[in-house]
Amino acid sequence: MTSPVAFLQWICFTFVAIVVVVKAIKRPVSNNNKENAMDVNNPNFWKYLADQEISRFTNSFPLNQLYEHTARPKNAILLIGDGMSLSTVTGARYLKAENKGKQVGEELLSWEEWPSVSLLRTMSANRMTTDSAASATALFCGAKGMQFTVGLTRGANCCRCDTINETQYAKSIFLLAQEAGLSTGIVTTTRVTHATPAATYAKSPSREWEARLSNHKEGSANEKIHCQDIAQQMVSEGLDFNVIFGGGAQMFYNASIKTGRRRDDKNLLKAWSDKQEKKNRRYKLLMNKTELDRLDVQETDYVLGLFAESNMDFEVNRSDQPSLTEMTEKAISILQRNPKGFLLLVEGGRIDHGHHLNQAK
Repeated sequence: MTSPVAFLQWICFTFVAIVVVVKAIKRPVSNNNKENAMDVNNPNFWKYLADQEISRFTNSFPLNQLYEHTARPKNAILLIGDGMSLSTVTGARYLKAENKGKQVGEELLSWEEWPSVSLLRTMSANRMTTDSAASATALFCGAKGMQFTVGLTRGANCCRCDTINETQYAKSIFLLAQEAGLSTGIVTTTRVTHATPAATYAKSPSREWEARLSNHKEGSANEKIHCQDIAQQMVSEGLDFNVIFGGGAQMFYNASIKTGRRRDDKNLLKAWSDKQEKKNRRYKLLMNKTELDRLDVQETDYVLGLFAESNMDFEVNRSDQPSLTEMTEKAISILQRNPKGFLLLVEGGRIDHGHHLNQAK
């Protein structure tokens, strides 16, 4: 089995700038939309800014020389460490050196040796310190969102679905990639309905609505996407993801079954399978590490793997669950079969949880 360090070193050679992929698959803002693009509540505003920034990059010397001689990337892997602040990186670097019997400063983390490194402002539309939902919306959808909202622009407030309309939807780069014919995947150590992965497919006024809504009558006539809980949206809007690996099985079935969190009688795992069956797809539903190990990647085009009822275990406590490395390797094995390329999200999502629990190791 490939070691985590060697795997990350391999990843660094395949990882490419997401901004280049955005340029390859995004929809440019037309002249008719430029006036609307000046409204910060309109998704076109952020697309227009991206157009301008990419244009500046591709037309300025010497960056234009680099761009002109750089082929369009075939694959992109977006690695996210949720909660991986500068102080966290520093601590990890010190621990790595200590474990190798070296002095502080003698060791670097794998990605610190990549050719390009930068810092970004991470405030949400209404807070100086963003949360995961708003930051994921900015990362994947290219638009600033309000705190606690998922896949919505700053015109949408938390936490009522009846105040939201479709003009506030922000489409993720993953859905755009699917439209362009690329394969897509999600690998996370959190619940697959958690804030970060949810922003790849969902539109929700609240990141908390993973299995049910807090102030919306279940089963009412209002069936707009944003008035469905996030797990339901994963089954509908996220159906075309080729790979989804993580935890959170309890969000997909009723409380009467094991530790299910749903209040309705829906079995969304069956619903996902039925939808894939209806499309005559080669699919698999996985619930444990053994099933993942036995998965035939050459015979599987769509796979949903839920390896924990809630979040997956911390790496130091992991026993019968697949590791982030194992899930990622399996995901790449499936996605790389697409000759057009793939876009994959890999999230180490429990760094932040460890900090909250004062368990940084």
